[in-house]
Amino acid sequence: MHTNHFARKLFLAAPLCLFAVGCGGDPMMDGSMTGEGATEAAAPAAPEDAALGTSEQGIGLGGTYWWGTSANGLTSTTIGTATNRTCFLRGIRGNLKGTSWAGAGVFQYAGNWEIFINQSNSKALRTDVQCINTATNRTPEVSWYDGQAAKLLGAVTSARRCFLTQVEAAGGFTANTDYARVWNDGYNWYLGGNLGAAGGARARCVDVPQDAGGWQWIAGNPGTFTHNLAYDPGGVACMLSGIGGNFSTSNYDDGVTIDYNAGTRYWEMTVSNSKRGWGNCVK
Repeated sequence: MHTNHFARKLFLAAPLCLFAVGCGGDPMMDGSMTGEGATEAAAPAAPEDAALGTSEQGIGLGGTYWWGTSANGLTSTTIGTATNRTCFLRGIRGNLKGTSWAGAGVFQYAGNWEIFINQSNSKALRTDVQCINTATNRTPEVSWYDGQAAKLLGAVTSARRCFLTQVEAAGGFTANTDYARVWNDGYNWYLGGNLGAAGGARARCVDVPQDAGGWQWIAGNPGTFTHNLAYDPGGVACMLSGIGGNFSTSNYDDGVTIDYNAGTRYWEMTVSNSKRGWGNCVK
């Protein structure tokens, strides 16, 4: 079963830690980047090209992070407590294509959040994560895989908001028509999608007082464009509620990502080469 296959890789491997701080937005992914070591004594050294960046927007959120590598196996690092704090995907870039499972995103472990890449493709893969300072009515993480019916995340309430936490693939996310996303029908929240081969996604929900809008953007092929999401006068966060397309390019800048532009005070979504993204903002 897909879930057990991935869980064994994810939770039985020792975390690898390398931490580097960036200012003024996301640093560029660079294989030569170094940082202050944070490796646990029992853990092996992090891959040379694994890097973690973090930046704060000064809007009272719980941290913005990225992690990327072309190294095989599970690489991960702790990005802070899960107490009164919830983390979601804000980007997937690079290659999910391979003969075995690849995955990226964020998960809870031992009371903390861990950002991770897990692959055996020796290709560039990057994930971006946004944390928010609330755990009110946080739901358990739910998994959905190709061929399954949409999975129930929970009932619609006035404050419940749901987002992706991970994506996984072993042949899926290699066609423009492939996608996974969360949505609600006015009664319930669901996680589902359509994939032409093995793959899936994980998601959870948490209470946030206000919805600040939702968008879907699709890139031409070839091409990359960036479009505004919500204006942020303070206290707004935007995360991914869905991704789709062909993630088979070994390029840290090829994918779907949401970033905050301090110069314009807008959250923005960037999509590349026929990929699509669903983004929702909360405040």
